Amino acid sequence: MKAIVLDFETTDATEDAQATEIGIMDVIFKDGLFAKADGHGARPFKCKPDRPISFGAMAVTNIFNEDVADCESHKELCARAMPKGAAYIIGHNIDFDIRVAANAGVDVSQYKAICTLAIVRNLYPDADSHTLGAMSCMLDYEYARANIKNAHGAAADVKMCARLLYIICKQQGITSMDQLYEFSEFARIPTHFPFGKHKGVAIAELATNHDGRGYLQWVVNSIKDNEYLTTACRKALGA
Repeated sequence: MKAIVLDFETTDATEDAQATEIGIMDVIFKDGLFAKADGHGARPFKCKPDRPISFGAMAVTNIFNEDVADCESHKELCARAMPKGAAYIIGHNIDFDIRVAANAGVDVSQYKAICTLAIVRNLYPDADSHTLGAMSCMLDYEYARANIKNAHGAAADVKMCARLLYIICKQQGITSMDQLYEFSEFARIPTHFPFGKHKGVAIAELATNHDGRGYLQWVVNSIKDNEYLTTACRKALGA
């Protein structure tokens, strides 16, 4: 199944964000090692959104409305660039990027998301930051030192993400895209409560007392849009 590393630069950071630039790299496992597909380096493409770019996004991405005024529509570019049908889509906080593709009208229903943010949070819980740049500084220091200035460019972020995954897969003995996807799915299941009155408390600890178990059961019964959290709560409850 096709696999790509993906990064969007966007108009803003909302759920309705639209693409201003897309970076894509086709990737494979070759001889058991994570690698770019032959002849397929990171390819950046700018595109025109249907809404103005926020000032905050301009400051981060250095992409201004005038820079994309004559570019291809984000809908046309995403339709052309994104995989058709089943594919592994890899990136740092990849759910956001997949939402951006969906906002452009792409059918994302068959995509299998692999989230490097979830992976590094699981592997390095005590890191002072889990951003793509920070983790590159931690695990790929010389490359980060030479290239961090290009961060928040779609192609640069795709390259950095791919290098990070090469290191992680080699360290963890991951030798196939299926294994990488399974590890990402495991890493997405939280060990601590992410919000509310119990934010930061271990989910397993909540399951050791009556009130905590009641709260976990409420989560299972009431929260319908966070399958990874409800999975963690069911597991703690022994359900």
